[in-house]
Amino acid sequence: MKIDDIIRKCIEIPGISLKRSDYSAELLLNGKDGKGSMTFFPLFPGITIAYIFVNSPTWTAPNFYGNGSVEKGPLLVNYCVTGRCEMILNNENFVYVKDGEISLTECFAQKQYVYPRRIYEGMEFFVDIDTLTEQSTWVQKEFAIDFHRIVDRFCPEGGTYISSVLPEGEEILTKLWGLIDIPVPYSISQMKIYTLALFSLLQNINDIPPSQACTFFTETQVDIAKRVEKIITSDLRQHHPAWELAAQFSVSETSLKNYFRGVFGQNISIYLREVRMKKAAELLTSTRLSVAEIAELVGYMNQSKFASVFKKQFGLSPLEYRRSKKLENI
Repeated sequence: MKIDDIIRKCIEIPGISLKRSDYSAELLLNGKDGKGSMTFFPLFPGITIAYIFVNSPTWTAPNFYGNGSVEKGPLLVNYCVTGRCEMILNNENFVYVKDGEISLTECFAQKQYVYPRRIYEGMEFFVDIDTLTEQSTWVQKEFAIDFHRIVDRFCPEGGTYISSVLPEGEEILTKLWGLIDIPVPYSISQMKIYTLALFSLLQNINDIPPSQACTFFTETQVDIAKRVEKIITSDLRQHHPAWELAAQFSVSETSLKNYFRGVFGQNISIYLREVRMKKAAELLTSTRLSVAEIAELVGYMNQSKFASVFKKQFGLSPLEYRRSKKLENI
């Protein structure tokens, strides 16, 4: 499937618009739950790179289903810079790509892209091997890159590969990521060089790290983790012991903690603390409530304990944080 066909399907979704320039096409998400952007730079006929910035729990995926079956897409190579992205495997199980990890697959997302921690930044490469073979033969010959071999190495039998990036791959990807801040068209020539270097590395690497896609969670386990997240964040004044939550879902406390960590990438206590501090920072900025009142609203009866945790999170006391935000707005 060609990249133009993918973009055309994307803008059929409510809340997604398209902005074109001489060198790129940018999909813009503007939904009730958040915003995001995906900027596509065509590098060669058959190879496109996209830079992704999301502040939303989800991004609805285009419908690539035909007669009830998933249409096989181009080779998709994802690199997560920041955040966490949910993927559904062919066996309907869930896996997660997190900071510093790369994934390779030929399967599109089902229904939606999910970002459990809401924030996501990364890059995605779209490789249409048929178009490459027809129109960019010189690329494969000149750089001795066999994209079919890459698929066979990383995605045999339609599988999905996920792993931490090796140092040499991270070096290439870091340089590619930095190019988003460099003006076009100079940046595009650099994108082409580093993209070919990346695929050359993927083809020729001797020892491929084992795929982490074997560490998966079932739909039921993911649902439990997400329901727990809603319970603990719906009213930050409340405290829900893990044993109590586990009993509510008829699972062991250890299993519950493993499900939550698998989906959200953090222990329940650390995740909840960050949510509380983020809410406290928002209240300090947007309201005139006292520090004691805010502490209580986010679940701290002890103001000193709240102030200590807040300072550890933001490097400023609550009052110092409030003053600094006021000065920024002057």
